[in-house]
Amino acid sequence: MLLTDAAAEGLIPFNPVRRGRRSRLAVPERIWATPEQIVRIAEQAGVLGGPIARLLVITAAWTGCRWGELAGLHQDNVDLRRGVIVIDPLVGALHESGSMRWLGPPKTRASARTIALPPFLVALLREHLARHRYEFVFTTPSGTWLWRSTFLRRVFRPAVDGSDASGAKAGCAAVRPGLTFHGLRHSHKTWLIAGGAPEIAQARRLGHHLDIRVVETYSHVAPEVEQRLLDDLERRWQTAAPPPPTPSPSVVDSRRVAVVVPLFVTVGVTGRPGPRTAGTPRRRHIEGGASAQVLPHQEHKITPQADHR
Repeated sequence: MLLTDAAAEGLIPFNPVRRGRRSRLAVPERIWATPEQIVRIAEQAGVLGGPIARLLVITAAWTGCRWGELAGLHQDNVDLRRGVIVIDPLVGALHESGSMRWLGPPKTRASARTIALPPFLVALLREHLARHRYEFVFTTPSGTWLWRSTFLRRVFRPAVDGSDASGAKAGCAAVRPGLTFHGLRHSHKTWLIAGGAPEIAQARRLGHHLDIRVVETYSHVAPEVEQRLLDDLERRWQTAAPPPPTPSPSVVDSRRVAVVVPLFVTVGVTGRPGPRTAGTPRRRHIEGGASAQVLPHQEHKITPQADHR
């Protein structure tokens, strides 16, 4: 108030702490990408990080999910019969701090949501999960959680900016320099706007809280509105995606699988024992004969000797 009065009296040119529509600070426009650009980025990410990296980029762009929501996505929260993924309110996001990682609530209360998937993405996830033997959907080749910084440095930035800008050894062309992983989410919202999706449908899908309480309370997303939204996303994929390559007969007959060179060092995830609570992913068998469980609100600590990001 004092600064506003000072500006009104001409003692200072403007109020430096005022925010909102009258702010004199220019906000740069966020970088977003077209579906065609996303597909190119995903293909280059697949070359650098394998098929999981490719699918992660595609899923982020065609669902609008945040990094932590996908990095912490458990197979129990993927329902391909209904064609949805569920962001759990208790353990729906992977959090990182220093050398620690743990499952916890997503960013906001509105972020706990059910996201409908376009048909092509249901098919891609079904194919992936049919041969993926780990409990979390997007993992390293050894089945451990992804490190955000490692993925961005080794896979995402070279796939977006090109090898020359990122210093990567693999030959990648620049596609959309400056695009961030969160920019995939921003791209998704841009597509929804271009497709004519109502504001309430955008908010529900992205997990946003509308400022207008009356609209948020009394507005609902009718099934036909969501179907039009999914049809538009499916059309964008079919237009942007190249036709799938036809495998050679020798590969099909011998059922050989291309070897993916792991770009991530295996790190052990340990957790303090405790009672299993509602919403906790069930215990599953993992490689080496060991078993692991993820408990809500418990930190998962990286064993020091294996922490070589």
